[in-house]
Amino acid sequence: MRQVNYTKIVAAPVQLAFDKIADFKSFESHCQAVISVEVKEISQNESESTWLVHFHDGKMSWTEKDVFDEQNLTIDFTQTAGDADIFEGRWTIEAVNESESKVSFDARFCMGIPTLADILEPIAESAIKQNVEQMLSELFTESDKAVA
Repeated sequence: MRQVNYTKIVAAPVQLAFDKIADFKSFESHCQAVISVEVKEISQNESESTWLVHFHDGKMSWTEKDVFDEQNLTIDFTQTAGDADIFEGRWTIEAVNESESKVSFDARFCMGIPTLADILEPIAESAIKQNVEQMLSELFTESDKAVA
């Protein structure tokens, strides 16, 4: 099982940052890594989203259940179908000050091919991290600061 963590300080108040991250459908038009996202609302705080993204030299697709907790500024996701065996995690948004927020993406995954895990999973980890970094850079201004 691999872990991917990425944190970035963005130039947006905490509620705006949460709203931008929670609007998965907008990732299609704001993020080059994202080819398409279909979102089906399940309830006021849950959705099912189907993603198709550029992944290394190919494409990756999956469907996930998303749980939005606006009070705690988190979005949990769990893959229900797709290319990986396991893909789950959380977006967390925290206020830095009135005009900046810290956005964290934490996920764990398993590609499901044990004999190739040592080769595939580091590539997947790098691709996921690059995609998240690119998404956040494109959703927010380039003057934002990466933390790690």
